[in-house]
Amino acid sequence: MAAPTAPDRSARPLASVFGAMLLFTLWTLSRSWHASLLDRYEFRQLQTALSAYWMQQDGFHLDYLTPLFGPPWSIPMEFPAYQLVMASLSALLHWPLEQTGRLVSILFFFATLPAVSSLLEFAGLPRPRRLLALTVILSTPVYLFYARTVMIETTALCFSVWFVCLLQRMLERGQWRMLPWVAAAAVLAALTKITTFVVYGVPAGLLALSYLIPQVRRPGPDGLRPAFRTTVLAAIPVALALAAAAAWIAHGDAVKDSNPFSGFLKSAELRTWNYGPFGLRFEPSFWQHLEENITHNLFAEGALVVALLSATWAAPRARWSALACLAGFFTGPLVFANLYHVHDYYYTANALLLTGAAGLLLASAWGNPRLGTGTRWLSLGLVLALQYRAFDRGYHYYYWKEAPPPPGLATILRETVPEAGVILVYGADWNPLLPYYAQRRAVMIPGDRDDETAVLETILSQLPPRRIAAMVTVGDKLRHRLDFLRERARRFGLAALPFATGADADLYLPATALPGAAARWQGRHLADARVLVSTRSPLPDAREQDLGGQLFPMASPAPVKGRSHFGLSTGTVDGRPVINAHAPSEIYFPAPVEARHLHATFGLPAAAHARPPPFGTDGIGVEVLLETPDGLRHSLYRRELDPSARPADRGPQDITLDFIEPPRGMVVFSVDPGPAGNLTNDWAYWAQIEIR
Repeated sequence: MAAPTAPDRSARPLASVFGAMLLFTLWTLSRSWHASLLDRYEFRQLQTALSAYWMQQDGFHLDYLTPLFGPPWSIPMEFPAYQLVMASLSALLHWPLEQTGRLVSILFFFATLPAVSSLLEFAGLPRPRRLLALTVILSTPVYLFYARTVMIETTALCFSVWFVCLLQRMLERGQWRMLPWVAAAAVLAALTKITTFVVYGVPAGLLALSYLIPQVRRPGPDGLRPAFRTTVLAAIPVALALAAAAAWIAHGDAVKDSNPFSGFLKSAELRTWNYGPFGLRFEPSFWQHLEENITHNLFAEGALVVALLSATWAAPRARWSALACLAGFFTGPLVFANLYHVHDYYYTANALLLTGAAGLLLASAWGNPRLGTGTRWLSLGLVLALQYRAFDRGYHYYYWKEAPPPPGLATILRETVPEAGVILVYGADWNPLLPYYAQRRAVMIPGDRDDETAVLETILSQLPPRRIAAMVTVGDKLRHRLDFLRERARRFGLAALPFATGADADLYLPATALPGAAARWQGRHLADARVLVSTRSPLPDAREQDLGGQLFPMASPAPVKGRSHFGLSTGTVDGRPVINAHAPSEIYFPAPVEARHLHATFGLPAAAHARPPPFGTDGIGVEVLLETPDGLRHSLYRRELDPSARPADRGPQDITLDFIEPPRGMVVFSVDPGPAGNLTNDWAYWAQIEIR
């Protein structure tokens, strides 16, 4: 027997609460609207955005472009429903791609709510209290963040929930004419993200059983024909969806297998990654992490307590519906254990089932006359307050601390590499960060396969000659592999020295492209990247000194000339011979034939920073350059020295460099007054210089 219900005088207040929560959700999701995608799980966001970008450039194909590994430039993962909408809307409205992607993600999330409301009606909730349950769903922290990311999650969620909703309507009415709509929703859900479709397959199956079991137990005048019809109506959409997903996966595997660098992304190769080892489900750490994800990202501890207490006063139908939701919720982490263990964004798929179950129980209990008005509102207020606290301690961080801007090295790539050029990337696995923001195709060397040159040659044989227009190496490990860098530069006709550098990456360009690229970037600066090649000296007005024939016991070889504003001289610092080189200054050394190594010692005497700025030095910039016969200057080393602010910068400092190839031209040791340009007490010195 259903629990008694009280006259519902709270319809308007509940509608007001829902409206306020809706406005809060919209306001939250619109924050940091123009920030970059580098906030959380940028790898996945960038991969999605990359496919959408190339869909705009090249049109829609089933083998849509994600140009990271070379021909055929495609690695079909999910069916690109979200990417297609994102790219098309951006092109149609002339909106920026990333902001359009955020909008599409949000729209799919809100498009899910009418289907949820219909299912809440099936669970026994009248319209006003359905708004209460939707209010609880909107308070879910994981949706307050991931519903605005450039990811496929809310698209798959929307299709999956609408599949369940349409299935319920079709089974209730027994109408064959609704079958195409149910099947379309099921197929789109499975193709967009099969892991999300599987989660909603459980409540869909339980829903079908709720119609089938009574028809079997209590046959009507038509006997078991209604039960047969229910079975067929429920089975056909699921069968079509699974068949479509299987066909898509098989097609995607064939495309990935056509490139030796992308074969690791085939479904068979990812099986362990997707499901995890069977024993993972029995490890305490798995359940502890699941509990942390629930209470931090989905539903706060106290809110769970309120929901469980509400079950006591909820109607039986609501309790059974909530149990069906929970069965679907736990299907996700139990089936795809590793995915849910590693990525919190996977809870975008099943969080709705948990918070929807909680909202359903709270809304059902709301109609029980044994609960006082004060208790009802206190319960709702407590749940919303606890949910906001959970959001504030977790995802809110990514709103008030804005994401970093795109890497400056990508800007340099975009402005120096021709549109038809291809970037060869070592050391970044298949992170699409640079290819996406550079808007260039790339051949990325995945994993630790840097030395598989024969495999790379097989891929490059499908490219037009000289299509590799740049090489990027990521990580310090490759910076020390001089033989490898030398061989790669020769193979692709690249300059032996990098043209630009970022935080942990170096960019190599063809030697023929250096003069034009250097001229284009002369005088321009980026926050996190530096162009290493210039076309002229930064000291055009300096006085030149002929140093030839003078004795320099601290230098080998001896310098031949210098340029400075205050003059260069020899002296001693702490008893050791030095070259006094007050900023700004440059000292030129002829590079010995077959030189491979460079060592130098430099610093500022203690008297220079005995008093703090502005009476003492505010620091200097120290740089070692190679000036080649063609007039280009290549920066080999740079460091900002500020002994007043950093004790580690006091006293002698050492430089040790290895040349990729023997240097040709002049090695220049430069001192400048630092970023502020203040020359006060910039009494720099060079104590030891060896080029051998």
